[in-house]
Amino acid sequence: MEVLTSADTVGTDDSTAVLLLAAVRRLMRVTSEEEVVGVLMDAVRDLGGTVISAHHQRSSTLAIDLSFGIGEPMLADIPDPAMYSRLRYALQSLVDDAGLAIERIALAPEVDPKNATDVLTGLGNWNATMQALSRMVPGDAIALFELENLKHINDYFGPPTGDQVILSFARTVRRAARTADSVGRVGGTEFVWLLGGSSLVGAESALARLRSMWEQDRPHPVTYAAGLALIGAAGPNEAYMHADVAVQNAKSAGPNQTMVSR
Repeated sequence: MEVLTSADTVGTDDSTAVLLLAAVRRLMRVTSEEEVVGVLMDAVRDLGGTVISAHHQRSSTLAIDLSFGIGEPMLADIPDPAMYSRLRYALQSLVDDAGLAIERIALAPEVDPKNATDVLTGLGNWNATMQALSRMVPGDAIALFELENLKHINDYFGPPTGDQVILSFARTVRRAARTADSVGRVGGTEFVWLLGGSSLVGAESALARLRSMWEQDRPHPVTYAAGLALIGAAGPNEAYMHADVAVQNAKSAGPNQTMVSR
């Protein structure tokens, strides 16, 4: 699969963002790998491209396999040079989300029977996050994040672009998290990362890595405040409150800050 660098990324316009958001929402509801592939191919056509066999690729074809191994490799062809770079970036992000949808289907074939999934990002929602929090033990860590200047993006580019920023941040946190960790969206711009078996030093290092990744991945210059707390003898609920106070202190200190409750 083709990998993009930060130099390749090109922002999407509002109409493209609307189409991408619709496709991502469909991915959150699909129940089979075949449906995932269908969503991708429909999105290519909606965005002005065509789907062709890998055997017939040409200079206007993106080397991004849309089939995920189901049948022969199928690629997106973008004959309009003006749209090539824009859709190259947009489709790579959508393919990433499609991969996450396939992982979700493989791990949990039932469609969210406990209503525990955030419909926009596919992360655990408030209920799922609180259930995961209840299983945390002393020595684990809690990180809270709040996107700070998303309102400016919504006002200037429109809410669909703001939703794309939220999706991008969700993807970045998932990439930074380990398999044993839990990541959830607990509000419109609020996220939680539960780090299992992490020292405070290790958690601080993980958050520093996340901030570096976000500065490279973000589609717009949106910052976030972060608060971190280690779970102690008082339990996870107490630590969550400390992390919440820390994130509020981070917001008060200025943009793009991380505060640690010690």
